[in-house]
Amino acid sequence: MKQKIIWAFCLILLAGCARHEVDWRSPYTGLGSLHEGDIVHLPTGVKVTEEQLIDMLAGVRIVYVGEAHDNAKCHEVQLSILKALSERYPGEIAVGMEMLQRPSQEAVNQWISGELDEKSFVKVWLDNWSDNFDLYRDILHYVRDHKIPLVALRASDEWMEKARDGDTGGQTENAEEALPELDLEDPYHRSHLEAVFKKHPHGGKDFESFYRVQVLWDESMAQSLAEFLETKEGQDKRILVFAGSHHVEYGYGIPRRLFRRLPVPYAIVLPITIHMPDDKMPKLMDVTLPEIPLRPGDFAWIVGFDDLSDQKVYLGVMIRDTDDGVKVVGALKNSTAKEIGLQKDDIIVALDDEPIKTKFDLTYLLGSRKPGEQGVLKVLRDGQPLSFDVTFESISALKME
Repeated sequence: MKQKIIWAFCLILLAGCARHEVDWRSPYTGLGSLHEGDIVHLPTGVKVTEEQLIDMLAGVRIVYVGEAHDNAKCHEVQLSILKALSERYPGEIAVGMEMLQRPSQEAVNQWISGELDEKSFVKVWLDNWSDNFDLYRDILHYVRDHKIPLVALRASDEWMEKARDGDTGGQTENAEEALPELDLEDPYHRSHLEAVFKKHPHGGKDFESFYRVQVLWDESMAQSLAEFLETKEGQDKRILVFAGSHHVEYGYGIPRRLFRRLPVPYAIVLPITIHMPDDKMPKLMDVTLPEIPLRPGDFAWIVGFDDLSDQKVYLGVMIRDTDDGVKVVGALKNSTAKEIGLQKDDIIVALDDEPIKTKFDLTYLLGSRKPGEQGVLKVLRDGQPLSFDVTFESISALKME
């Protein structure tokens, strides 16, 4: 079976960050014939409404909602399901997220309680995942506003290193340091990832090391979910799991590994992008996948594609933290930074009178600006203060130049 896989690289090399441009289908309905907004019950090929979907999800304790990390439309689906279930079952819903590592749970709890402001939590997010907080902002503010428990699911970097070095999990004398037990024998999961590995642009030659990391990625999330659902706080909760579609489709990622620990009913919802914009096509690569005699999920929700690039502003400046402050290393050709006259070794000190002491300060402030807005960037050049009027442009506009 020939499939196209779109890659979005995360913190390490991950097959789990892939998503399909769909070549599999319901046995009754070819997904290519559907339109954005359609929801299909995959075993029967019958279209359902969002309300009917929620009715059916009400019968399970765990709802896996896949995603393509860089597609805002997938996160809209996740938020819709979250809102519907939390309104139907107030106080009974929790959320688990792949993007957050287990050691960050205390900071996550502080975010939910209101002890941590957005800027501080964006820093946690950046350390855990990437600079795409804006894609998840509505979800994260919703769980905070409604005091919905949020569970950090993913393995720590230390666990990842152990798996990479050959640790296959199980109990040790120091249980705190023990990896979860890794099931490395699932034939469908293994054959799928082996096919992906062969085409992975940065896969290297050691498939077994690569595979242990991928399995740990799923096992750690399954263990985090099982631990939460068995706590006093979680024992009466239903939980929504937001993770890359590769971790939930076919059930051999998180679902089967969690079911091994805690056999309770679950459902898999897959937001599916049927048609990709032409400018995103270079992200596709061909992978010949083995036939897998498993259903990909229970429901497919057809979505469009939007990575919010037309809403993000970029200066196009390369910077680094120094003892003197945030120093300009260079400016990209045709960038806003080049246009306003930023020069190498300028020290950026403020944007609209908000102080900039670290690279993160500038990144966060730019994240709050919109294309077309204006601002004033203040720098020191050879110790002398300078101000530059800036009209912010989106990355998509800059790419067109």
